[in-house]
Amino acid sequence: MPATSASSPRPPLFLTAARTGVALAAIFAGIAPGDVAATTAPAVALNVRVQGLALGEQLVLRHETARLTATLNEPYRFEPQVPAGSPLDLRISRQPDSQTCRVSEGAPPVVPADGRPIFVRCVTRPAAHLVMADTLPNDPLVVRFAPQDRAYPGLPYESRPGLAGGIFPYEFRLAGLTRDGAPVDTRDVELDFRTGAIRFTPAEAGNYELTLDMRDSGRTPKRLRQTFAIRVKKANHLFVAPNGVDAAGRGSLQAPFQTIAYAQSQSGPHQVLMLRQGRYGATGIVLGDERAKQIVAYPDEVVTLDLARSSSLDIRSDQLPMPRVEGVDITGVLQYGINVDPARAGAVIRHVRFLDGLEGPTQSENPGFIHTWGDLEPRHKLLVQDNDFGRYVGAAYATTFFDAFDSIIENNQVRLGADVNGGFHDKDNSQFNVYRRNYIEAPPESPHHGVQVSAQGGSKGVHIHHNLLLHANILLGTQCVQDTCSMRNHDVHHNTLAESHMEQAWGVFNPGSRGSRVSFNIISSGAQAPYWGLSCQRVPDSFATAMTTSANLIETTSAWAHNDIECSGNDMGWSVWQDVYGRDTFASGSTVEATSALVGAGPLTGLPAGDARRGQRGHQWR
Repeated sequence: MPATSASSPRPPLFLTAARTGVALAAIFAGIAPGDVAATTAPAVALNVRVQGLALGEQLVLRHETARLTATLNEPYRFEPQVPAGSPLDLRISRQPDSQTCRVSEGAPPVVPADGRPIFVRCVTRPAAHLVMADTLPNDPLVVRFAPQDRAYPGLPYESRPGLAGGIFPYEFRLAGLTRDGAPVDTRDVELDFRTGAIRFTPAEAGNYELTLDMRDSGRTPKRLRQTFAIRVKKANHLFVAPNGVDAAGRGSLQAPFQTIAYAQSQSGPHQVLMLRQGRYGATGIVLGDERAKQIVAYPDEVVTLDLARSSSLDIRSDQLPMPRVEGVDITGVLQYGINVDPARAGAVIRHVRFLDGLEGPTQSENPGFIHTWGDLEPRHKLLVQDNDFGRYVGAAYATTFFDAFDSIIENNQVRLGADVNGGFHDKDNSQFNVYRRNYIEAPPESPHHGVQVSAQGGSKGVHIHHNLLLHANILLGTQCVQDTCSMRNHDVHHNTLAESHMEQAWGVFNPGSRGSRVSFNIISSGAQAPYWGLSCQRVPDSFATAMTTSANLIETTSAWAHNDIECSGNDMGWSVWQDVYGRDTFASGSTVEATSALVGAGPLTGLPAGDARRGQRGHQWR
């Protein structure tokens, strides 16, 4: 699809409408043409929300004479410049290097009086095929999570699959779109080349079929073509709005319900609750198999779910369709925001902004914005995608998982406060979960664990790759303490750890543990040792074999390769680390440097453009 920006030959709707002048602006503002209020009203702020911006890219927006630079997917604000109802002049001043961004097709022609944000979305353009180093596990490509299979005629549809396997990054191409078997014009279909996010507006009801070609970046590319059904039908959706009415027979777009609870009571399990802009009480809501279990925000509208420090939003589902929570803000979290018990067939949490959290009255019960309960079997399958985790006060994490399997946690951003425990905590019985392309930042004065696989009941096949962590460490095995507990085939590769370290505890080296690999990372630890762990115990016999470290770029001024976090007498110098245990040797492809090659700050941290190690070390591939 051609780029729609300030320089595009086909101007977007809102710019075309804006040129009709003050009369149209006055109509949208509720002011009669010629009314002096149109020129004397105070200036208002223009709010913007950015979605789809790739990690490491930046977008420059302009409104009137002001500019702002976006580097994350979050709200932005232009300070007051013009009165509400003035023509909207939001433009793309500079596109990201690898992406095309545009103002949403649903943007109004004038500056909103109520502060509702204008959405700006970015998609990655097709690029030359990459060939990356083959890293394990390198399984066959498989779609663990299909895109949303329901849409409403005349409203924008946006979704993306959850793909696993192969060698990252992936490529996505549109192979076909049909309605009731007939081809659909795809000129206005947007597809992100790297994520597979697709957006289009189905004009009519019908049975649509979307076919995607997917390919990985291995030396011998893996390919997968898959067709996904999308049922476009008004009856699939029930609408809820703050000005609606809770009464039987309602729930249409024109006559919505008022509350989530009532709408759910009138629903079936295959219906979607679509919420219009506003704030909703969400205490006591359960997404189970008997009623509607998909809650999504209306396109380009901000929906806030208020848990009122009272109860979590609960998921309890064994059957398809998967529960979905998409496009909403969640506030008032006490202990758990979304509480999953269970999600055996899967659950999807996308484009959710977790605004605030507070540890509950029961201390040390694994609080988190997303929590799964454990019952000693793999039973929670989660897609946690494109979310923004805000500040949580207390001994909490962004996520705390018990018994999660085949889950994908990708393209999220986590900014940790000084008073939390960490980011993603895969605590107990983890199996084949993937953590990739996440941005995790902690304060320099209070570093935390960004990704932690505690393996309390053992773990296997956890895959952590292409994440950017600032003052946030990766930790494996801290609660796998018994000899009977094991960790097998964990892969940690192509991450950038800036002012951070890699930490491995006893679980990695227990008698039954084997096959864990740390490779192709940038570990930039400054004056501290790049590796930590062991805690005052003797070095296990399996230390040289249960876990391999190779092909890493290590930036440190420390004389120690490994720091025992409790007993300095167990610290290891480089000669012991490399020559005795064969870790990070030159022959394995690792290098150790005293100075750092990293440039940029925050989400822009990485190797300089043109550096030959880009694509080979750390999270970047361009």
